[in-house]
Amino acid sequence: MSLLDAIRRPDYTGERRCWPCTVVNAALLLAAAIVFWPLSTTVALLTVVGGGTLVYLRGYVVPGTPEFAPRLVARLGLSHLFEYAPGEEEVRQSGELGDDDGEQVLFALFEAGVLREDEDGALYLSEDFWSAWEAEMASLRDRDDETVAAAVAEAAPFDAEGGVEYDGITVDGERNSIWLSRAHAVADAAAVRAMAAFDVPESTRAAATAPLRMFLESCPLCGGPTEEETTVLDCCGGTMGVYDNPEDEVLVCADCGETLYVFEEEESDAGAGADADTDADAA
Repeated sequence: MSLLDAIRRPDYTGERRCWPCTVVNAALLLAAAIVFWPLSTTVALLTVVGGGTLVYLRGYVVPGTPEFAPRLVARLGLSHLFEYAPGEEEVRQSGELGDDDGEQVLFALFEAGVLREDEDGALYLSEDFWSAWEAEMASLRDRDDETVAAAVAEAAPFDAEGGVEYDGITVDGERNSIWLSRAHAVADAAAVRAMAAFDVPESTRAAATAPLRMFLESCPLCGGPTEEETTVLDCCGGTMGVYDNPEDEVLVCADCGETLYVFEEEESDAGAGADADTDADAA
């Protein structure tokens, strides 16, 4: 990896550029240059040129900018200048090891004793499977990124090599390339191992990993408890919190804040439709 590759942050540059981050950092650099100018024009120019280069390559130079810049422009009433429309730009999102073939995956998980259904029709993990999955996650949680990458590559449904890139795990095969957050990498590799112990068909294991994330009771990263909350998208495609208009229902770690699962809007719509049908039948 070259020095430029180490400096670059693709999550906040190019088509994914976080403009509040860029503008806020540019303003801070300009302010710093103005302060330094009477003392040393050389230092002032180096501040502008060096800082500007970092902003171009990384999207920001001040640590923590992606966390505070969107909030800052929102509090200043300038959010309308940096509107983010979901789906308008490509954002780096954690991928999936396999395609989710809904009915087939669901049937296989029920057959293997991974999933159960309560009297109200709600799905939940069997205690035995959750214990096995949690144990596998615990065994990977404190391992280095390279070890986690190797575990995910082994779990992939194709010949693959694992790598570490963009603060996450990459799985590269001849025709497939997947990027996973470390949390998803740990959860998915552990899930495949646990499913193997439950004799879930090998052809189904990878496809089942993404749906299983919604049942996580503890965080793959830190082991903290999980909770559902409402978030809003920020300019970088991440989340800003609950102080603005809700956009997504997500499963997050209550301790470290890691997003573990995003509940799709279609899932909510389907649930509402089912309730409406039930009410209509009752009437």
